[in-house]
This record gives sequence, C-alpha cells and structure tokens, in this order.
Amino acid sequence: MPCSVPATSVSCRRRKNPLLSSPPRFAATLDLSKPGEAWAEEYLRRASTGSDAFWRPLGIRRDASALFVAVRWLIGKKGERFSVVTISLTEHAVSWRKFPTAKEAMTALAAIHPKPTEQVSESASSAGNGG
Repeated sequence: MPCSVPATSVSCRRRKNPLLSSPPRFAATLDLSKPGEAWAEEYLRRASTGSDAFWRPLGIRRDASALFVAVRWLIGKKGERFSVVTISLTEHAVSWRKFPTAKEAMTALAAIHPKPTEQVSESASSAGNGG
C-alpha cells in the first residue's frame, strides 16, 4: 500500500542533470585518420570503459608521438594503484611508471614537457611569417 505522506527530504538517489554541468575540457586532440592515433584512442577507450576496464584516467596530455595518461589501476596490488601511462601514437606500444599516490602521478604528468605536435608547430611558424 503506497504511503500518502509527502517526502521531507530529497532522495539521495536523484541524479544531477548532466546538461546543467559544464562540458569536459579537451585534454588531447587526436587525428583518427592516422592509424597510430586511432589505435591509441581505441586502446585508451577499451582500457578505461566497460566491465573489462583496468584503469580510470585521472589526467591526460599529449605530444607529437605519445599520449601521457595519469591513471588509477582497478586491478593489482593496493600499493601500486597509480601510474603515468605512455601510449605511443606512432606504433602499438604502451609503457608506464608506477607512483604510490594519485597526487604524485598527477605531479609527474604535469612535469612532462611535451614536444609540440605538427599542428602546433605549423601554426607557430605561419604566425611568425605574417609580417
């Protein structure tokens, strides 16, 4: 039998409207017409989504030849939960460095000085030729 007494508080199960929150910032732009970049995007998506995911991304950067992703591992030893993963954009290769905390992994990610991508270097050189 349903209860006719009105609720006095908002249910904690109510979800926020995703349209009201700000959209995510782009962390890295990939050209999916390039085979290496399409492979890296597919690998990152497979590694971080679905029931078979093995990490959750915390932050991402890129340079001309690699994506750098700070991640929290969903599998493995508790003391080895965080890494900065390097995903090559030119070949099928992945490597990582382990960190004890998320803060250290994010600091290491921020300390990476990426080599400029072709698009950035082209726009920088054409801006200098303008006059």
